[in-house]
Amino acid sequence: MMNNMKTGILILLLSLFCFKQTYSQSVPENLALKKLDGKEVFFNDVVKEGPVIVSFWATWCKPCQSELEALKDIEDMWKDKVRIIAVSIDDARATAKVKSLVKGKKWPFEVLLDANKELYKAFNISAVPYVVIINEGKVVWSHSGYMPGNEVEVVEKALEYVKKDK
Repeated sequence: MMNNMKTGILILLLSLFCFKQTYSQSVPENLALKKLDGKEVFFNDVVKEGPVIVSFWATWCKPCQSELEALKDIEDMWKDKVRIIAVSIDDARATAKVKSLVKGKKWPFEVLLDANKELYKAFNISAVPYVVIINEGKVVWSHSGYMPGNEVEVVEKALEYVKKDK
């Protein structure tokens, strides 16, 4: 009996660690982020047409970079079907480092800067990497953490929202 309880607690903890959720949270309106060129954009305008995979990351986060590299590696799977936006949560002092890293990695996605972590907080995120899928202005799926292979699951999930006439 005690062994079953330990196993149950372990399963609960593991499921909390690799958190995946499907829900329908609205995208925050009028929340401005910056592009790498310094221009401001409103996040809700950027993700208006979906599906869009939004990956929250930071330069100091190795799993984040691994996930973005893996998404780049499977570009053929999502290109021209799903947009991917990488949102850096690095502070304003690290903007040059973000630009340099993105240029060096040649990531094929749009990169936005959330230096004050306003979007990060609006989504109630507690750790990166964190991915949300947004479709028609609503968050329809989210995932925290990264393990090799997760990138395929994320793209497959996003592809479920692609309109058949595309």
